[in-house]
Amino acid sequence: MQSNSVESISTAYQQAVLRWKQGHQSFQIIIITMNTLLESSIQALDQNEWHLLTKSLDRLSNLMKASTATMKYTSDFSPKSYEELIRPSMMPPFLSEGFSGVLNIDHKLMLIKFRKLRDLMVQKLGDKHQWPSMITRSWNHLMDAQTHNREHHGLVCQHFVDDGVSLMQNFYKEKREAKN
Repeated sequence: MQSNSVESISTAYQQAVLRWKQGHQSFQIIIITMNTLLESSIQALDQNEWHLLTKSLDRLSNLMKASTATMKYTSDFSPKSYEELIRPSMMPPFLSEGFSGVLNIDHKLMLIKFRKLRDLMVQKLGDKHQWPSMITRSWNHLMDAQTHNREHHGLVCQHFVDDGVSLMQNFYKEKREAKN
């Protein structure tokens, strides 16, 4: 019988890696699509196209909900698999110290575009109570979906990391302690 030199990876670990990779790849597509819709929203606002703005905001709400569902799929495996396999894969020598998903350029761009859209809406339309009702409704749905997304992300973090401290937070904490 021939000896297998490659360690066998358990089915649970295989499932964790598959979900982690597929979920993040799907999330990347969602972010890029959101960036496109945020740009469309900004253009519609600039051109006083309220119907198009409303439609873009509604699509953004749906994508935010899809992002939350993708997060649930991505993290549907045991904390043990995360601690023993996934988290170490985000550390040296595989990735640089202090790695974080917030370093993703498309994610950063999405946050910038969200702030830009919000600021432009206030500049152009005034306070939210002055906005056309269809825009207010769509904006409120988007903000509700975003709030739900952020809350769920916090729950995912707690599921995998008891103290909730990210690799990036650990990295900067260790740097501060080394200086003292």
